Amino acid sequence: MWNGAPGEEFLTKGEVAQLCRVEIRTVDRWVAARKIRYYRTPGGRILFRKRDVLIDGRPSLRVADEPARHPVSR
Repeated sequence: MWNGAPGEEFLTKGEVAQLCRVEIRTVDRWVAARKIRYYRTPGGRILFRKRDVLIDGRPSLRVADEPARHPVSR
């Protein structure tokens, strides 16, 4: 189920890739390996909470280093 909180900022795969200076395919690999937390909208789109990707306004190194648990809607 989509549970995006009002006022919370979300990023697309392209925005995450741009911020982390990687290809979109790399973000896809992070998602497949559960190295980055993501959320699925009812339409199937994958979004990322800005605060999960950025720390102090900069890309977080933990994005690629730590597996993340994430809710998956079905």
